[in-house]
Amino acid sequence: MDSQALTIELDDEQFEAVLGDNLLSSLLSQGADVRYGCRAGACGACRLYDASNCESILSCQTTVASDMSLTRHTPSASSSFTVLSNISLEEVSIELTLLGPSDDSFGDRVFVSLPFKEQSKESFKALSQNPYNKQAHFYECMALNPAGAPLKVVLQKEQLHYPDWLRALALSSDGKVDVQLSTGMRKGRLLFEMDIADAPVVVISSPDNAIFESYWHDALLDYTPTFLGHFALFANNELTLSLADDALIAFLQEALTDTGSASIQIIYHGQKLSEKDWAQALAPLRIRTNQLHFVR
Repeated sequence: MDSQALTIELDDEQFEAVLGDNLLSSLLSQGADVRYGCRAGACGACRLYDASNCESILSCQTTVASDMSLTRHTPSASSSFTVLSNISLEEVSIELTLLGPSDDSFGDRVFVSLPFKEQSKESFKALSQNPYNKQAHFYECMALNPAGAPLKVVLQKEQLHYPDWLRALALSSDGKVDVQLSTGMRKGRLLFEMDIADAPVVVISSPDNAIFESYWHDALLDYTPTFLGHFALFANNELTLSLADDALIAFLQEALTDTGSASIQIIYHGQKLSEKDWAQALAPLRIRTNQLHFVR
């Protein structure tokens, strides 16, 4: 292999790569903060964008062939949305229903920011003394609403900077948030592109995505009459250990029994588990990886 050193610019950071390297592996080996999931090009979690032309690439499927200038941020347009409701979910998440110029629906990706000006000076006097806390931070969210309904998203405490979590809690009806919407992409395609209509389906979530169970339930019951249930993986230091959990195996065996065949479709909502990890777990059940769908 040619040992030519190349430069990878990712937002405001620089990394080195060797000609012929796998882009994702090279970035991760140098500590880059890049999301990933299946590492097989199926889930889209590792998607990055060419900073010069906004074209998307899957970093797990990209071979480094030249210097690259990349960004994590989806090409988008920002708009102000009005808060219709703010509902606390188990004290660790909030559900926001937002009114604005959006045609996004279940599974689409949007980015939400909580403006500093929404908060009272008294509540955040200490926080406001730090200039960092006045910056607008956009958080990636999955749209949870059906097509044609107001945009609905969930913000999770562990994914927000603490000042933004306080701002989210303080949002009231008629408050404003900024939302970046992806441009140049077809919307509402997540379930359609899985090609699971009328198929028996289960959803398995990583521990941090267990909060989305009811949203998957509603979306899939509208899409397929044979939604068989949801299972949340147990938290482990190594998430792969959760795939060997007896409760998960029992859940899948029950689903297979209910369908009378091995044609079940599995949606994994999470990250950090590869197609290879799943293949090892599903092989004893005679479930193939082409029956597995990744959602980050």
